Amino acid sequence: MMYDGLTSTFELQHILKHKLIIMETMHVNHTGYVDEAKAPLIVLATCNGVIVIPVQQIIRIQSISNYSKLFFTDACPETGGRKTLVVAKVLRWFHEQEALSSFIRIHRTHFVNSNYIKNYCGSKAGLLFLHNGEKFSVARRKKAVVTELVKSINRSFTYKAAYTSTFNSKKIIAA
Repeated sequence: MMYDGLTSTFELQHILKHKLIIMETMHVNHTGYVDEAKAPLIVLATCNGVIVIPVQQIIRIQSISNYSKLFFTDACPETGGRKTLVVAKVLRWFHEQEALSSFIRIHRTHFVNSNYIKNYCGSKAGLLFLHNGEKFSVARRKKAVVTELVKSINRSFTYKAAYTSTFNSKKIIAA
């Protein structure tokens, strides 16, 4: 077999199959967290190699057929300074990752980080507003799940405000 300098499909599958080995060399434990900061990470294969992205930098993930587009808070250094990254993964793959437990599926094409939800209008329109100014319509079948999530977020902030003296402001989310 002639080696042309590119990573073969077999080698790439081998790398992804054994991503725990890659994560251990980067001082990441088996749950996908960096030991020092306990920040969740996600390991992705791109055309430029395997990259590790902190989950808190991802605002949302959009499905584009058999690809997914990740949107970041700032220019992510792991992606070469870009604010977006397209990977050859379906949205369901991201939905199954434990490190992305803070994300919620609001539509067939959108997976949103719940930490960036600013407001939710659960009326007929079902609009979800993010901190970066973007707004999305929530699918009819997902409205109950999104409403429950927003209520739980609101309850947790109310609890923190009531029982923590250093917490001065409440994050109010309309449900």
